[in-house]
Amino acid sequence: MHLRSFFFDILTIFAAQMIQNDMNRTITPLLTLTLFISACGSNEHSTDNSQTVNDEELRLSGDSTFYGLACEGCTDSLIILMPLDGSDPDTFNIFNAQMARKVFGRPTIGDQMAVVRNGEDSTVADLVINIDRLEGEWRYQVEPRLRRRIGDTAAVAPQPVHLPDSFVRRWLQPKEYGYDIRRDNVVRPVGAIPEAEAKKGPVEYPQLKRYRQWHIMNGHILLSETRRDTTGQATVVGTDTADITLLRRDSLVLRFKDSEQGFYRNRK
Repeated sequence: MHLRSFFFDILTIFAAQMIQNDMNRTITPLLTLTLFISACGSNEHSTDNSQTVNDEELRLSGDSTFYGLACEGCTDSLIILMPLDGSDPDTFNIFNAQMARKVFGRPTIGDQMAVVRNGEDSTVADLVINIDRLEGEWRYQVEPRLRRRIGDTAAVAPQPVHLPDSFVRRWLQPKEYGYDIRRDNVVRPVGAIPEAEAKKGPVEYPQLKRYRQWHIMNGHILLSETRRDTTGQATVVGTDTADITLLRRDSLVLRFKDSEQGFYRNRK
C-alpha cells in the first residue's frame, strides 16, 4: 500500500468518527495528520527535484542557488531542505561551510533557505543563507558634516575643532538610515532625507541609496535602485553587489566593492 493512500484511509476513518463522536475531540488529530502528510518527505507525486514557478520567482537568470524550506533533522554539519515545489527533501553537508563561516543564520524548521552548492559535489554546500533571518528592518547611523562653501575646492569641508554646544545640538546629530528587506524581493529605504530638505542648513548627510529590489545571485546579494516611468512601470537604474559577512538575529554586515556596512535590527 502506498504511504499516501494509507494516510488517506486513516483520514477516512477519522471522518467517520467525527460523525459519531464529538467534533472537538477529533479535529486536533485530523489537523495534525494532514500537516504531517504535507510536511517533509511525504511527497509521492514528484519524482525529481526540479524547482517550479514558486522557485523561479526568487531566481534571476544565471542564478544556480538552491532554495528550500528547512526540515527537521538539521544539525551543525547537515541541513535538510524541502524544495519549494514540495518534492523529496535534499540533504547537504555544511561542515566545511561552517568552518569557513559561510553559514549565515541557523536554520529552524520552516525557514526559507538558500544554498550555494559545491561545483564538484552537489551534496556539499559552500554557502548557506537563512532568508527568513535576512528579512526585516535593518538600520545604521550616519553623522553629518559641515556643508562645503561655494567655491571651496576641497572634497570635504574642514571640520572645526570647537563648535558651540547649541550648534552641535541643533545640527550635528546623527540620523538613522536603513533598509526594510521584505518578501517578494522588495526593499524599502528607511530614513531617506527629502531632496529639498537635504539642501537646507549648514550641514549635509551622506546620500542613502534608494534600493527597491533585492535578489540572491549565487550567494551574492544584489540591491537595485529603480525608477518608475509615467505608466508606473519600474525600471532598474543601478545595482550594487554585496556579500554577507555576518548575519545574526540582531546584526548584519554587508561587504560592498569599496566598503563594508554594519546594520542593527530595528525591533520597534
